[in-house]
Amino acid sequence: MKNYDLSSPLVFIHIPKAAGSSVREVLRGWFGSGLLENYFDEEAGLLPPRRDLSVLHSRERPVVVYGHFNRNRGFGIEDYYPEVDQFVTILRDPFEAAISTYYYMRRVGDGWRDQSRVPKGDLQHFLANAQPNMLRQFPREVTRENYRDLIEEFFVEVGIMEHLDASLRLIAAKLGMSFVSESLGLVNASERDQPHPEDMRDAFVERYPLEIEVYNYAALRFPGACSVGCAGGVSLL
Repeated sequence: MKNYDLSSPLVFIHIPKAAGSSVREVLRGWFGSGLLENYFDEEAGLLPPRRDLSVLHSRERPVVVYGHFNRNRGFGIEDYYPEVDQFVTILRDPFEAAISTYYYMRRVGDGWRDQSRVPKGDLQHFLANAQPNMLRQFPREVTRENYRDLIEEFFVEVGIMEHLDASLRLIAAKLGMSFVSESLGLVNASERDQPHPEDMRDAFVERYPLEIEVYNYAALRFPGACSVGCAGGVSLL
């Protein structure tokens, strides 16, 4: 992966349901007012604002754009910041991320402008029709042929939620920051009130092989990490 260039702005892609709310507070401690949040306003139905990073960023006051990006909804990285060429992200087992997305949308979706995005059925129905958005967040369109090169060329670090402490230590080292695990606390977790449908994992993996390959590629960098295809995969909030 590439080295962090302090003279250029950084984008930290917050993959939904991958501990991003917790990690954001770590980044806020590192960048202070240089942390620029990028989130769709679901209640108002408004896209995130675009910023002129050439004006906001300097070596003395580096900025990091932190948040969601989704090319299918009109606010992909190429739509907003095509000039940025260095990224950090943390991925999560796509099947577990889909389950967490279901509970999150049910918990907070009552006030959303677009109610079609809020699950109306049970968890099994949601998983049978889920459309993972992990790869829509990436800086370029992802294919089976290019994902390794894309990660190595554009990313400073790619962590995984299942090894969050280790991931943040790697990210901190690359960015020239310090990290202590005591500073991290999981927030924005949703209570689960339905049986965990592990029997649906195989069908999910078969439908979305590219998401699985990309996640596994990141997970293999962490000793002892269990990728999606492992028996008894890791499950986090």
